[in-house]
Amino acid sequence: MALVLIIASAVFLRRGLVPVAAAARWARSIKPGTDVPPPTIENAPAEVADLVDATQRALNRLDQALASEKRNAAEAAHALRTPVAVLVARLDALPPGETTDRLRSDLLTLSRTVQQVLAASRTEAVDVPQDAAIDLSEVAETVVAGLAPFAHARGVDLALSLPESQALANADAESVEVALSNLVENAILHGGPGPVEITVGPAPVIVVRDHGPGVSRASTTELFKPFWRGPDAAPGGAGLGLAIVDRLQRAQGGKIKVQTLVDGGCAFILTFQELNI
Repeated sequence: MALVLIIASAVFLRRGLVPVAAAARWARSIKPGTDVPPPTIENAPAEVADLVDATQRALNRLDQALASEKRNAAEAAHALRTPVAVLVARLDALPPGETTDRLRSDLLTLSRTVQQVLAASRTEAVDVPQDAAIDLSEVAETVVAGLAPFAHARGVDLALSLPESQALANADAESVEVALSNLVENAILHGGPGPVEITVGPAPVIVVRDHGPGVSRASTTELFKPFWRGPDAAPGGAGLGLAIVDRLQRAQGGKIKVQTLVDGGCAFILTFQELNI
C-alpha cells in the first residue's frame, strides 16, 4: 500500500505540475521588443491561470512603455534632422575661416549623433526571416562608396577586398549597412594614419581593420557599452557607435568581436548567420 501511495502521489504530482511547466515554457518564449504571445495552457488551476494572466498584463504594459520610449527617441532624432540640414546649408554660405571650420566640425558631430540615435531606436525592431538572404559584398560596396569622400577628406584610404563568389548571409541588409558604416566611420576617425581595410567573406564575415594604436585588453570589456569613451578617444562623438553595432548584431543573430593585432591596429569582426538553403 505504501508503494502504491508513493507511485500514485508521484503521478498526481507530475500531472499537477504540467500547467506550471507549460507556463514556464510560455515565459521563456517571450523575447524583448516583440509582442507577448498568448499563453497556451490547458486545464490550469485557478492560481496558475491567475499568475499567468497577471504576468501577461504586466509584460504588455512594459512592452507599451518600451515602445513609447523608442518612439519618442526616434521622433526626437527625426525632428532634429531638418534643423541640422538647415544649419549645414547656412554654414556653407558663410565665408571660409577658422570659426566656420570649427562650426562645420561641431555640426558634423551633431549630425552623426542624431543618426546614431535614430539607428539605436531601430535596433530592437530587427526581424530576420529564416529565408532572408543578402550578399555581404553588395552591402560593403555600398558602404565604402558612401564613406569614400568622408575618408578622403581626412586623408584615409579605404581598401575593400571581396571574395570571388557571393558572401551570402541570413541577415537584414539595412542593419548590416548601419553596423558596417559605424565600424568604418570609427576606423576613419580613431584609427590613426594608414589605410582602413574592409574584407568580406568568403564565409558570412566582414572584417574592418585599421593601423592605429589598437585597443587595450582592459578596454575590450567596456568597448560596447553605450556612451563609453576611451581615455585617449578623439574629441567629438557620443560613444554610441560600437554599442549600436553590438545591439544590431545580437538582434539579427550575429556577433562582433575585436582583436588587437601584433603588427599594429585592431580588427573588428562581424559574423552573421549562415544561409540555410
